[in-house]
Amino acid sequence: MQAQQRRQPMERIQPGLPSEWYFDPGIFEREMEAIWTREWLYVGRSEEVAERRDYKVVSIGDERIVLARDLEGRLRAFHNTCRHRGSILCTEDRGSFEGGSIVCPYHAWTYSLDGRLIATPHQLESADFDMGDYSLYGVAAGEWGGFMFVNLAGEDAEPLESTLDNVPERFANFRTERLKVGVSETYEMNVNWKVFWENFSECFHCPSVHPELSKVVPIFGQGLLSELDLPPSLRPNREIEVDPATGRSKPVLGEGMVTWTMDGTTDVPYFPDLTDEEKALGHSFAVIRPSWFVAFHPDFLRVGQITARGPERTDLIVEWLFQESVLADREFDAREHVSLGILITEQDAQVCEYNQQGLRSNRHANGVLAPQEYGVASIHDWVRERLGEA
Repeated sequence: MQAQQRRQPMERIQPGLPSEWYFDPGIFEREMEAIWTREWLYVGRSEEVAERRDYKVVSIGDERIVLARDLEGRLRAFHNTCRHRGSILCTEDRGSFEGGSIVCPYHAWTYSLDGRLIATPHQLESADFDMGDYSLYGVAAGEWGGFMFVNLAGEDAEPLESTLDNVPERFANFRTERLKVGVSETYEMNVNWKVFWENFSECFHCPSVHPELSKVVPIFGQGLLSELDLPPSLRPNREIEVDPATGRSKPVLGEGMVTWTMDGTTDVPYFPDLTDEEKALGHSFAVIRPSWFVAFHPDFLRVGQITARGPERTDLIVEWLFQESVLADREFDAREHVSLGILITEQDAQVCEYNQQGLRSNRHANGVLAPQEYGVASIHDWVRERLGEA
């Protein structure tokens, strides 16, 4: 059973995960096996493998995975390993299978784009050899809204739709499949992947680390995620809107602010199909652990791709998506428009590395969670459940 998502402040202080869980190679290997090879992982935008025969190679732990668009336009995924003697198939990170098949560069075993072995040139006849027994090692692949996902569990993976849950319904009006990447930044962080997610899941750090963001979202400036986190006596004298999808109040932007820019304003056209409520909200989030988050704003999206590289190494790619017509305007400076998001990410990367460095102390057995860090507690519950230590 999946760990219950915590959605409100805890009534008492709670211990965090053991410190060694953030740097011990044995724990990391357990997480790779129990989480990173069993969950749906975000691996990029569909526009990266847009045309039939296009491919892209991604790394997940020690595995190299080939994403390919087959001749019917369907997204496929395979381990980058020939079934003959294990050679890699794709020697470049991106390209196109011009001949409509995948040919091993070593002995030229040839596969269709749906993974079937279709030719073994120069091989002598053998009565006990059946091509049907040597298809590529399959990986589950799926798409939603222009986002690509894979699951190394293959045929044993639960449907992507189950993992996405209500995300497609909640954010249908953003028409994410039509959007294009305007800005992309890559951060190589010397942190355990859980440190990143813990930081993402609380705003206790926001007043000191993100003063610029705290002006745009005032409740963040109080170290809280939601107005419902305030004691009843300190809550505003108005009805607090609760998002039924998350069970939390909808954080209110500062007066006169509409989106996440340095001054909270925008001259970028809103996504055309948004409701008045979606426009007024200014921001909302979707998360699929352990590798994907999206911040939805009325004029752009901020998309994060998290990849665990080692016990103390995590890669983060952040992309900002816009309408094609906006990016086509030569006067538009996309990077300037998302400068707040770039600053926030740089600030987070820095404090996450501070956090990681301190965890190595022999005296620090585990951290402690303050009541408003219920999002961090949910991360810990989820990891423990996945590792069978709930």
